[in-house]
Amino acid sequence: MAAFSPLDAASEGLRMMRREPKAVIYWIAVWALALAAIGVIEAWAAPVAQGGGVGGAIGLIRRLGPLAVVVAPTLLGLGVMNTATVYRAVLQPNQHGWHLFKLGSEEARIAVVHVVGGTLIFLATLLLWFFLPGPASLLFFLASPLKSVIPGHVQLTAALGAAATVALEVWIAVRFSLAPVESFAQPHFPLAGYWSQTRGQFWRLLGSYLIVFLEVAVFLVLFAVVGLALGLTINAVVAWRGSDLLRRVVLLSLVPAAAVLGAALLVVPATLICACQAFAYRAIAPTVGERTRAAA
Repeated sequence: MAAFSPLDAASEGLRMMRREPKAVIYWIAVWALALAAIGVIEAWAAPVAQGGGVGGAIGLIRRLGPLAVVVAPTLLGLGVMNTATVYRAVLQPNQHGWHLFKLGSEEARIAVVHVVGGTLIFLATLLLWFFLPGPASLLFFLASPLKSVIPGHVQLTAALGAAATVALEVWIAVRFSLAPVESFAQPHFPLAGYWSQTRGQFWRLLGSYLIVFLEVAVFLVLFAVVGLALGLTINAVVAWRGSDLLRRVVLLSLVPAAAVLGAALLVVPATLICACQAFAYRAIAPTVGERTRAAA
C-alpha cells in the first residue's frame, strides 16, 4: 500500500484549479444559474419577509412549497455531478472539456453512497437521542463509587468521555471518507474495501483534511468581506418601506451577484475536499495510480 504526503493531497485541489480554470468557472456558472433560478422563484412566488423566519434548508423548503420537490433533487444532482467531475479530473486527467460535467453510472453510485450515508447518520443520531440516556445512567451508576475517591472530578471525567466520543466519530469518518471516490472509481460498490482501503492511512488522511480545512477557512475569510457587503445591501432592500414592486426589482438585480457568490462558496470548498480524496485514493489504490500515470 503506497504512502502519500498529506500536503500533496491537500494541495491537489489548488493544482487542479490551475490546470482546469475554465472547468471551475463552468461549474460555478452552472451552480449560479441554479441558485439564481431559486432566487427568482423566491422573489416572485413568495412575499418579501419582514422580520425573522425559519432559515436553512427547512425554511427554503417552506418558501418554495411544492417546487421543493423539484428543486431538492436538482440540487442533489448538481452536487453529485460536481463531486464526480472533480474525481474525474484527478483520476482521469486525459479527459478534458465540458463533458467532465455529466450524469452517468459513476454519479449514480456516488448519489447512492451519499443518500445511504446520510440516512445512516440520521438513524444513528436518533438512536443516540433516544437510547443514550439509559446507558449513560448505567455508566454514572457504575462510576458512582469513584466519586468518593476522586471528588470534584466528575466534570473532568465527563469531558474526557465527550472527547473520546468525538475522537471515535472522527476515526470512523476518516476511515470511511474515501467511500464516494472509491464507488466512483470502481464499477460496483466495493463494500469491503470502504474500510480496508484506508487501513494504516488514518493519520495521513486526517492531516490532509486538516490542511484542506485551513485552505477552506482562508477562502471563506477572503469571501466574507464580499458576502458581508452583499448581505447588508440585501437586508437594507428587504427592510425598505417603499414600493413592494420596486423592492422586488432591486432584489432581482442583486440575484446574479448573490448566485455567483453562493456558487463559488459551494464549488471551491467541494473542489478542495474532493480533489484531496481523489489524490489520496489514487495513491492508496495501486491499480488506479497505474492507470492514471499511463493516461498522463
